Amino acid sequence: MDGTGKLFDPLLEELPEHIGTQVICLNSLCSQEPKEQALEIASLLDNDELIILAESYSGYIAYHLSLLPKLNIKHIIFAASFLENPSKLTRFNKLLPLNFVRSGFIPHFILSPVLFAQLGSKKLVELFLSSLKLINNSVLRQRLNVIANLVRPKEPISIPCTYVKASNDYLVSKKSVDVFTELCININIVKASGGHFIVQSNPSYFAKLVQGVIAL
Repeated sequence: MDGTGKLFDPLLEELPEHIGTQVICLNSLCSQEPKEQALEIASLLDNDELIILAESYSGYIAYHLSLLPKLNIKHIIFAASFLENPSKLTRFNKLLPLNFVRSGFIPHFILSPVLFAQLGSKKLVELFLSSLKLINNSVLRQRLNVIANLVRPKEPISIPCTYVKASNDYLVSKKSVDVFTELCININIVKASGGHFIVQSNPSYFAKLVQGVIAL
């Protein structure tokens, strides 16, 4: 699951062609409320066995998908995800100059380490900016507001899960994983090299992880 779908391109290029994939683009959904988004996504899925890969904010939606009884979910991979407000900085989301960020005026050498923990990854930064341009400011503001007001859920889930921590995540608190260890009865915590956008930072790692989960 991804806001525009574009950010999963690096991973899709690494996965073998025989693996069936479906990228859920959050921008295509009617609602901006996570529980309603989960219901809407569920209506798009069939009864086949599913492995869900959810990065960042999408992890909260994947959690609510796991509570829906009709889905045949084999495993959930949470990539640098969070189930509550991930950082005190989100309180200032209304002050974030979205047009300035979207414009590309911020140099690549600043965005690349912050987002991907890489020096001078122009290709990934351009992918990120091109993805942003597909979302209008109103939707971005609304999504940031949802993130800032996330309330920690309480219902445990028994579906097997893997949580992937980014080695250099500057956007999400290290304590975010604690909620997953409390609520996910069957969870494996692993660490991968990269920034908050860990799937894009390290697509080969996730390609191997997905194939390993399929083989279980």
